[in-house]
Amino acid sequence: MADRPWHSPSSIVFSREQCIFIIGYVFPLDKGCWPPEPMESEPSHHQSFHASYEIICCVTGELWKRLETTGEAGEALIDEVQGYYRDIGKLVYYEFLSGPAKRALNYISGNRRRRQTFSQWKADRRYKNKALEGRI
Repeated sequence: MADRPWHSPSSIVFSREQCIFIIGYVFPLDKGCWPPEPMESEPSHHQSFHASYEIICCVTGELWKRLETTGEAGEALIDEVQGYYRDIGKLVYYEFLSGPAKRALNYISGNRRRRQTFSQWKADRRYKNKALEGRI
């Protein structure tokens, strides 16, 4: 368990790695609990004014809301990440994802939700890629 990436709920900024972590380890649990930290360390005693599950609900809810906007590409991302974890017991790397799953992951990652719809975002990316190819 020590070789897997681990992120505390309060450290989530929705990077690609963190999104894969949440989809692989938190979504399938459906228990509202976060996977334990792999290394045994002394528990930190800080005072919190929130219930322990509150931040978990916020993080998973935010990611779920982002995934809803991606349609079939988001479903492919969930299926690939969870399927790989279920079969191998480890999280899949970005490089091993299919094209639609990569696009969904790129769309949902980042500090904030995107203002553009998923379709607009894909079209904008295609336009920028064609513009870059024309310069070369």
